[in-house]
Amino acid sequence: MNQACYISRGDIRLNVMARTHTTYTAEEKKQIICSILAKKTSIQKIAKEKSIAPTLVSLWKKQAEDAIFARFQPQPRGRRKATATKADAKASVHASRLEARKAKARAKRLENNLKAARERIAVLEEGVRKLIEGMGCRMVKAHRPRRAKKA
Repeated sequence: MNQACYISRGDIRLNVMARTHTTYTAEEKKQIICSILAKKTSIQKIAKEKSIAPTLVSLWKKQAEDAIFARFQPQPRGRRKATATKADAKASVHASRLEARKAKARAKRLENNLKAARERIAVLEEGVRKLIEGMGCRMVKAHRPRRAKKA
């Protein structure tokens, strides 16, 4: 399985062992674990047959057992009870207050921007009025027809 390979460069000579890495599919693992759990074979025998380290097979067995036991753990029914601690509540209140401060500052900025926009519109309207008066015209408000109400 492992082969020695010599690499030489000038005066330096290295002995490098090539490692082979085998991956096992979920189906293969399942067959191995089922045969062990059914007491058909021992971990040592199956590890020797498949050329797998016994510790790896033991790890797979432990993972399978953990998954089985986790599946049969009692699950809470209905709504979960609140498990918040005092520190969690304090952190939540702090986060809410911080968020409220940010929202208030954002609202204030938007109000200021709206006020500035209205002032610019007023200045522009005044400029348009002066321009129209200078041309000797009069300003007429645009009329939009109202929509008919649906019955």
